[in-house]
Amino acid sequence: MQVWVEIFAQRAVNVIDLYETEMKIIYNGVDIEESYSLDRYNFFGTILGGKRIAGLGRKKEYTGDDLFRIFEADTSNPIEFIFIDPQDDIKLNIKTNMWLDPGILVQEVLMKIYTEKKVLEVPLQRADIKLDWLSRGNFTVDIGDFIRELNAARINVV
Repeated sequence: MQVWVEIFAQRAVNVIDLYETEMKIIYNGVDIEESYSLDRYNFFGTILGGKRIAGLGRKKEYTGDDLFRIFEADTSNPIEFIFIDPQDDIKLNIKTNMWLDPGILVQEVLMKIYTEKKVLEVPLQRADIKLDWLSRGNFTVDIGDFIRELNAARINVV
């Protein structure tokens, strides 16, 4: 099953030169190397609400040349999950200097997880979101339930 994971701005987010966001999937305690991503912003500007901030599986550096249009980060690359066990521990790790505090992160970020068949848009301030604050700017979000929901939709032949 191919899964795309991206984060979007829920409202306008100011970007300062050298802000960056690294993301990766941690599957049962092991980093999935092909999921690693780095989005680096080498400009001063604003990402409007509803626009993509970062996505998994690629490295991208954005410059002032990207501001000639309404800015949005590039689409993520899909991550392949071959087998999903109900007990699997699947987390998204986010390291960033854009949000150092979880209170601000959850107000400004929406997570989008999708396959070819289903899209889940998950605001991080939802009460059922399990978010761990590991250190300043380092967070893990438990996405296992969402991956299992997408897997169930994939094998459901309705």
